[in-house]
Amino acid sequence: MTNSKEKEESIRPFLDGDTKTQDEGLWKEIEIPIIKLNEHNIVEDVNDACYGKFSIDESQIPIHQFLKDYPFQEKICNLVYQARQENRSLENIFENEHFLLKCKVVHMNRNDVVFVFLYDYSLQKQYEQLQAFHEQMKAVSHVSASVAHELRNPLSVIIGFLQLAKLTDKFSLYYDTILSELNRMNSIIENFLSVSRKKTERETQSPEEIMKSLVEIINPECLLHNVTFTYQFSKTEKKVNVNVANIKQVMLNLLRNSIEAYSDSVEKRFHIESWSTSNEYVIQVEDNGVGIPSDVIEQLGEPFFTTKKQGTGVGIPLCKKIIEEHDGTFFIESKVNKGTKITITLPFHS
Repeated sequence: MTNSKEKEESIRPFLDGDTKTQDEGLWKEIEIPIIKLNEHNIVEDVNDACYGKFSIDESQIPIHQFLKDYPFQEKICNLVYQARQENRSLENIFENEHFLLKCKVVHMNRNDVVFVFLYDYSLQKQYEQLQAFHEQMKAVSHVSASVAHELRNPLSVIIGFLQLAKLTDKFSLYYDTILSELNRMNSIIENFLSVSRKKTERETQSPEEIMKSLVEIINPECLLHNVTFTYQFSKTEKKVNVNVANIKQVMLNLLRNSIEAYSDSVEKRFHIESWSTSNEYVIQVEDNGVGIPSDVIEQLGEPFFTTKKQGTGVGIPLCKKIIEEHDGTFFIESKVNKGTKITITLPFHS
C-alpha cells in the first residue's frame, strides 16, 4: 500500500513543471484523485483514481456539483476560487472527527487550468485513533487494580461509621465524615473514568487542575508498587485547550514506563513538577530508574521500536504524537543508572 509520503512524492514531477507529465496525460496514472478544471471551474477531465470515488456520469459539470456529497465540498471549492483569484497554487488540510483530507490546488498560469489533488488520509486517521484508544485502555487497565485498592480505604471508613451509628443511634455525629468519604470515592472514580472516556474533542481547562486530578490516580499506583511519589504544581490562571483524557493517558504511560524501569536495589522515586512560562505550561516527569542509553533514546520516537520483550513500541511515539498534536513539545533526557527526565510543554489558550 502506498504511504502518504510516497503519494506526495508521486506528483513531484508535475509540481516541478514536468510538461510531459502535465500535457501527455501521465498525471492520470498517479494514484490519488486529480481533477482538472478549465478557466470556468468546470471539470474538464479526471484521472483513474477518481473513478469509484465520484459520480462521473456527466462531463463538463461545475466543481461544486462534481464534489456533491464529498467531505469538505464547500471548503475545497473555496480553496479553488482563492487559488484562481490569487493566481497561485494553494493547499490546506481539512479535518473532522471521521475524515482527514489534504487538498492541493495547482494553478497553471500558462493556460488558466487548475488541477485539484485530493489526499485522503481518513483510514490512516481512523487507524491512529484506534491505536490511541487501545493504548488508552492499556493505561486504564494498568491502574485499575490500584484504584480499586484505593477505594477500599474510604469504603472501610464508611462501613465502620455506619456500624457505629447503628450501635449508638447517633447518625448525625458521623454524617459529615461519611459524606466526606463518599465524596472522596466519587472523586477517585470520576478521575479514573476521565481517563477511560473515548473523547476526541478538546476543552479549555486549568492545567493545574488536570495535574491535581492525576494525583488521585497516580498515588495509589505508586503505593501499590512501593514507589515514593512527590509532586509540585505551580498556580496559574491561564488555561490550556486539550483533550484531557489524552493528556492523562500520556502521564499514565510515563508512569508505567518508570515502574517497569526501576531497579530493585534503589528506593523508587517518581516526581512530577510543573510551572508556567509566558506562553506555555511546562510539565516535568522524573524517575530514578535504570535510565536509557543515548543510542536507544535516538530511536524511541520511531514507531514500533521497543527494548521490552513484550512491548509494542507504540507507547513513547504515541505520547510524543499526542503532545505534538496539541502544539506542544516532548523531550527526553536520560542517564544510565541515574534515571530519566521527560519535559512536556503545552501552549496556553489565548
